Parts: sequence; structure tokens; C-alpha cells
Amino acid sequence: MSLVLQSAPQRSPHERSLLTILRDGGPTSRTGLSEITGLSPTTISKVVAGLVAEGLVTESVVGVKGVGRPAVTLTPVDSAVTVLGVQIGAGTVTVGIGDAGYAVRHTESFTFDVGAPADAVCDLAARALEKLVAAHDGAPVIGIGVGLPGPVDRDRRRLKISVRLGWRDVPIADELERRLGLPVVADHNVRTMALAEARHGHKDVGDVAYLYVRTGVGLGIAVRGQAFYGGSGGESYLGHTRVVEDGELCSCGSRGCLDTVVSEPAVREALGRLGDTGAAPGREEVLARLHDLARSGSRDAVAYEDTYVNVLAGALSGVVNLFTPDLVLLGGILATAPPQIVTSLRERTRDRIFPLLRDDLRVEQADPGDAALVRAATATALETLHFA
Repeated sequence: MSLVLQSAPQRSPHERSLLTILRDGGPTSRTGLSEITGLSPTTISKVVAGLVAEGLVTESVVGVKGVGRPAVTLTPVDSAVTVLGVQIGAGTVTVGIGDAGYAVRHTESFTFDVGAPADAVCDLAARALEKLVAAHDGAPVIGIGVGLPGPVDRDRRRLKISVRLGWRDVPIADELERRLGLPVVADHNVRTMALAEARHGHKDVGDVAYLYVRTGVGLGIAVRGQAFYGGSGGESYLGHTRVVEDGELCSCGSRGCLDTVVSEPAVREALGRLGDTGAAPGREEVLARLHDLARSGSRDAVAYEDTYVNVLAGALSGVVNLFTPDLVLLGGILATAPPQIVTSLRERTRDRIFPLLRDDLRVEQADPGDAALVRAATATALETLHFA
């Protein structure tokens, strides 16, 4: 049985603007808000009064401004907002609960047959969310953010296509809204990861590029804290850049795509050819197994690891030269890759980019945990439903 949930009231543009300023700039006075927004003190006071009444903002006296006049600052109350997050991957679903401060309170994950129809997976996700909310006794839920393994429409409601899942034109937002009675915002999964890192994990960084390698290669970009969208759904197709002439057949129909060289399935296939006789590696251990083989003295493994890093560095250098991010985060199987592989990838990428970019570029491993996945999904809902 579906729960009917009461969501928080829809925010006005002024309310969302003030909440965004307080999130990004920290505690601020009414005068400061007026100066930043250009709104009149009367309008600011009216909007603030509503936010305080809802418990979204608290007031604190921090000193005296002038003669006998207390200086009052306003601080957002992150726990006054609850948001749900869903990340759907190729055979996996991760769900959880977060708040307006991008904190994640609870996560759950489960697997599904990659041949399962979209409505069946939506139903599984909805039931998992219902269970979480049934046990939740905190602030009102304002909505649901969903990360999807493929391009979405411009309204961020439909998955246009997922080659690996065999889904096409899936009305994911409609399906979850029908089951849960809450507004839903959907987006490309790796773009949600880049956005969350720019908003929470690396707020000090201007631009973030998130490279995610799993069943394929995904790329998300956040520019000055905002998710970057291109045309035709906005998803990057970095994984379908040709890197080997007349190479392996890719799921997209072309040959020699980056996906066919550096994805997890490609590495697993290579491990088999290299005679890997170790225990079956877990999802995140394929690069560790490869590196172990290389260190054991296998010349073929050394050559394959070298090719792997070279090809990936070539693709990543193109991203850096085009978007000039301050930080590149490595997710998926790269998030738990051996330090030697990450160091080599970082150095070879720097060798290939414009010299003026080399000193400032950071290449780091991303948080591989479920909380990071849920935070990414909640971030896209918060941006649309709560902040400006």
C-alpha cells in the first residue's frame, strides 16, 4: 500500500533565494540579505518572518550594532527539511534520506536483474522509500531526487534511454509521484554526483569534473556550484569517444569506444585473458587484481595496466583542456583503485594538458560509499525544490 505523504509547502522565489544565500554565505543579517538581493528591508523582513515561523531559519543576537541596537543574524536550520534520494544503476538501486545540509541519515541498497522492466524497478524503489518514510519521524519531506543511468529530458522527469538496462522513454518522475505523492526531480546520475560534491564535499572548489567508471564511463560537470547541461538531455558521452581504431564492438554500435577499454566489464575480460586465478573480485576490486598481477611480474599485466592508464589519461586530458576544472574526482571502480594507478593517471593527465593548467589541477578519488550516492540524488532535488 502506498503512503500519502504531506510535503512541505512550495517555496516562493524570494524564500528560495534567501535560503540559498544563507546556505552559501553562512549566517547573515537582514541588512546583509537586503544588500545582496536588492530587495527592500520590508520585503526581507516579511520573507524572513515566514521562514522563521516554519522553523527553516533561526535568529541569533551576536552583538550590538550602533548604540543599543542588537545585531541579529539568520542561520538556516538544515534538519527542518527532509529529502529522499534514489540512485538507479545497472542492476543496483540505492535509496536514503537526507536534509538541507546534504547530510545523509540512512541508506539502503539492493540489486535487480538488469533485464527487469522499468516499472518493476520503480515499484521496488517506491516500496523501499515507503519503508524508510514510515520509520521517519522528522521534518516534512519536500520531494525526491533520482539519479539515472542515462540522459533525461529537459524537464528532468523522463529517462530518455538506458542502453545497458534496455529502457527507453521511462516516465520515472510520474511513476514515483503516483506511488508516493511527492514531487520528483530526475537527472543523469553522474551529474548529480558532480553537483553534490560542488555543494557539499568540495565547496571551496570552483569547478568540478566527476569521472565515473563502472559498466561504462560517465562524466558530470559542475561549474561554480551549478550542474552543467549541454544539449540533447545534457549527458556527456565521453565513454563513446573512439580510442581504438577497429576496436571492440560497443553497446552504442561503434567500435573502439572508451567504454570497451576501461569499463569494469572490459577489465574483468582482460583479467581472464591474463590468467587471473585469484578469488572472484568484488565490484570495486578489479583494478586491485590487475595491479596485483602486474606486481607479480606478469609482463602482459604490466602492459595492459599501462595501456589502461594511458587511454584513460588521454580521455581525461581532453575533459580538463575543454572545461578546465579545478578538481577531477574519480568514482566507480576508480574510487577504490590502488594508489599507484591513481598517481599514474594523475601524472599522465597533467603531462597531456595545457601547461598553465598543470599546477592547479587536482585529481582525487571520490567517496565510494552509499551515502555519497544518496547525497548526490538529494542534491538535485534540493536545487530544484528548496534552493534557488
